[in-house]
Amino acid sequence: MAWAGFAWSRWSYLAAAVVAGLPILKSCGASLLERRISVEVLVALAIVTSLFVGEFHAGAVVAVMLLGGGVLEQITVARARHSLAGLLANVPETALVRRGASEVELPVAELRMGDRVITRPGERVAVDGVVVVGESAVDESPITGESVPQDKGSGARVFAGTINQSGVLEIEAQKVGDATTLARILRLVEEAQASQAPIQRLADKAAQWYVPAALATAAVVWALTGDVTRGITVLIVFCPCALVLATPTAVVASIGKAARRVILVKGGQFAEAVGQIHVVAFDKTGTLTVGRPELKEIVALDSQASQAPEGFLRLAASAERFSEHPLGVAIRRGAEERGIDLLQPANFRSVAGCGVEAQVDGQRVLVGRAEWLAQCSVALAAEAQRRAAELEAGGHTVLAVACNEHAVGLLALRDVLRPEAKDAVAGLKRQNLRLAMLTGDNERAARAIAAEAGIEEVHARLLPEDKLRRVREWQAQGQRVAFVGDGINDAPALAAADIGVAMGAAGTDVALETSDIAFLSDDLTKMPEVVELSRRTLRVIKQNIAFSVGLNLFSVLGAGFGWISPIGGAVIHEAGALAVIINAIRLLR
Repeated sequence: MAWAGFAWSRWSYLAAAVVAGLPILKSCGASLLERRISVEVLVALAIVTSLFVGEFHAGAVVAVMLLGGGVLEQITVARARHSLAGLLANVPETALVRRGASEVELPVAELRMGDRVITRPGERVAVDGVVVVGESAVDESPITGESVPQDKGSGARVFAGTINQSGVLEIEAQKVGDATTLARILRLVEEAQASQAPIQRLADKAAQWYVPAALATAAVVWALTGDVTRGITVLIVFCPCALVLATPTAVVASIGKAARRVILVKGGQFAEAVGQIHVVAFDKTGTLTVGRPELKEIVALDSQASQAPEGFLRLAASAERFSEHPLGVAIRRGAEERGIDLLQPANFRSVAGCGVEAQVDGQRVLVGRAEWLAQCSVALAAEAQRRAAELEAGGHTVLAVACNEHAVGLLALRDVLRPEAKDAVAGLKRQNLRLAMLTGDNERAARAIAAEAGIEEVHARLLPEDKLRRVREWQAQGQRVAFVGDGINDAPALAAADIGVAMGAAGTDVALETSDIAFLSDDLTKMPEVVELSRRTLRVIKQNIAFSVGLNLFSVLGAGFGWISPIGGAVIHEAGALAVIINAIRLLR
């Protein structure tokens, strides 16, 4: 009976070793077919050798525990992605669609662009689109993180996954299915979590040297001691699973944590790099400010302009009719508030960082910086320059207006600092970062906003290429630069910076695709938050690597002297991997 029990125990150990070891052997075989020596080779050798010498119990424990380590890693990844899976749950399965004179309930997968989707109170929006009928408050927190519901009426944009709270909305679908902002965010984060950080690639390369080193060490121990069990134990404890897990688990957890905070990090390399920056450069309009400047003063420069019923504002606002620049929008809004009807412009041309040109009512109208008008052969008189300087001294942005090569007036506009800008700047200063403002605005207006925010270094009157040159100058000095902008007008600087950060990227295709990091809400406090998260991630990675190397050295020494058995080696090995994973999970808290 005792022999039968012993035999049954041995066969049970063998069965466990085979069942748990097959996935490891399969992975080992796949890597060898690719002519790549992976850490699974060590594990497979340890299991096979244990079985070959009759150490069935050791082989079983090693196989089960190492397979369990892989399960633990997958649990970590699953936990990090849990919040992302929750995003998909925000999209309804069906939607009420107006087709002709009737309303039909259709699966979301069958929706098409141009459909009129009816969203009732309490329902989630099924598409990205524009409200055509109705008014309501919409909770956009699943997309932008904005806790306060946003009022939506005709012409307002809405996103799939947001929650309609009060009225009925009829929405014209502009993006459906995988094209919606929500689906694209999820896809980008999944791609980022699958990417590798530079420090992770370095660890993977180092792990490649472990296999021949482990085989040589195990052979030497076996030859010196004559004990094959010690050699097997060396193979088990030499396997650098904890080292290999040190970086990817931390990166995945970090990106998942950022996603919960509506911060889209586009890859592991950026999750690491943002914690190593030296300079944070901000655009002004729409980044440090709310991007909604107001027309404050209108100054006519000749009697003809001042005597006209609408003055020259009608011409300027009409010339800006197709402009999407915040200053152009402010001029149009200022004209509309004053009851001025706009004319239809022709031959509209926008010059980045300078102004606009158009034909309005048969006249060539220029609206932009005085320097640009001078390049267009329109010079301001001395009195006009003095008045412009006075307005700029008061923190205004001043645009000159010319009609048929003749300066007719000045428009003074002023933006408002974002409420959270001061806190964001203070947070970055506490992190010992150099802060600067890069703007195309005039020096005085720029310094007024910068002083209010707490930024001392200001570079004003910059064209897009000037911002790019300034970023490259910092980099030439050995500084790593993060540039925070709107993702469109600042595209050259965003692309050149070590980290390009786009503000308010929800629904903005260019920002989502071109930036390295995107804040889906217009919240500047995300910048110090993402820097701190990256620095925490780097600390966790370094802790994991130091712990893993130290544990491996101690374990190999213990195995060589016979202090650790194969089972003990497996326990120590998996305990190390578990410690690394648990340390990475802390980033999710």
